[in-house]
Amino acid sequence: MAALFKALLEPLLDKLLRPTPRKEDTAARPAGIGLALGGGFARGFAHLGVLRILEAERVSITCIAGTSVGSILGAAYASGVPLERIIAVCREVRLKDFSRWSLSRMGLASNDRMGELIRKWFRAVRFEQMRIPLAVVATDLGTGEPYVFRTGEVVDAVRASCAFPGMFQPVMHGSRCLADGGLTAPVPTQAVAAMGAGCVVGINVGFNNWNGSVPKNVFQVVARAINAAQKHHNHSWERFADLVIEPDVRAVEWDAFHRAEEIIRAGEDAARRALPRLREMLSAEGRLRAHTAARHRWTQTPAAP
Repeated sequence: MAALFKALLEPLLDKLLRPTPRKEDTAARPAGIGLALGGGFARGFAHLGVLRILEAERVSITCIAGTSVGSILGAAYASGVPLERIIAVCREVRLKDFSRWSLSRMGLASNDRMGELIRKWFRAVRFEQMRIPLAVVATDLGTGEPYVFRTGEVVDAVRASCAFPGMFQPVMHGSRCLADGGLTAPVPTQAVAAMGAGCVVGINVGFNNWNGSVPKNVFQVVARAINAAQKHHNHSWERFADLVIEPDVRAVEWDAFHRAEEIIRAGEDAARRALPRLREMLSAEGRLRAHTAARHRWTQTPAAP
């Protein structure tokens, strides 16, 4: 009999005597997101508009991966540079500020001036010093595979990720010859997933500029040729994204740096439209669904007329 009472009462007493958690311990805490910032040169300024909305909504960012322009903007933000300071610099930056004509068999120009910008404006220049964990993706021209930087100096990583083929000379990293990360990871969602992000948000600014216009220079010709090749292949990077945000930058060419304000607003608009879905995913129930349901694609771009 004593054994029976013990078996029945001990679980009840244990439950009654166990300390009650404080309300703040049981309350749902806001979950963070991992950001994958895609390439697109001037159109990448839309990333800043998305970041502005995320900051206003106090969405925690747990890690960032960047390709091409996404790498330099993501690295600046991850290093701790205030967002409005980054925006102020981008309003003034032009192609000549990070490139130098240097004709060679490997390209028309060098982007070595980008290193000067990084050392001048970033608050940290090594991956290990970043305020937010960072990955930068380039393309290994020897293997045709993405090459992901997670340690060491940021300067060469960003320069390699931004070395657009034909325009900029590749960047040597040891024995590797590296070029633009957009060739193999247009939106580096897989790198973000590998960093352990619970919710992967990809920002795509590189595939929706088919507005019927004719390219005006060799830079636009090469950019559109690569874009066309990527357009007709499955976007494998989408498999790693819980949410894809696509600002409407179809009317903006890759070298239209003077249109920064317009491009940033496009990013803000796309982020605002995505907020309901993002809030849902960041809830405990939403996070569970994100891992059991199909990946969700949020397209800001309106249908073509």
